[in-house]
Amino acid sequence: MNLRARLAWMFVGSLSQDDLLRLTSDLFDKRLSGMSGEEQLAFLQRLVEENLEWALTDLDRPQRARLMNDLLPLIARHFPLDDVDILGAFGGLEEAAEPDWEGL
Repeated sequence: MNLRARLAWMFVGSLSQDDLLRLTSDLFDKRLSGMSGEEQLAFLQRLVEENLEWALTDLDRPQRARLMNDLLPLIARHFPLDDVDILGAFGGLEEAAEPDWEGL
């Protein structure tokens, strides 16, 4: 990691949760506004895929269920559910590896 990245990590580590959320929001606004729709889609998908497991690591099963229940209404408001292939999205679950919440 280069010096600029280390300094940025030191700075970010000293922020309050509210300041970190504001900074993150401003960074996303600035970076995403400069991307095409396809670039935004690829970036957001990669962001979730590469960080979701890490973000949920310390949450137990009831906490994960509560988070999902809290997020579902937000997701329903912002995604065109008529166009989402729910059955296709969940169709391969039986073939997937054991969920990371098993045993929590």
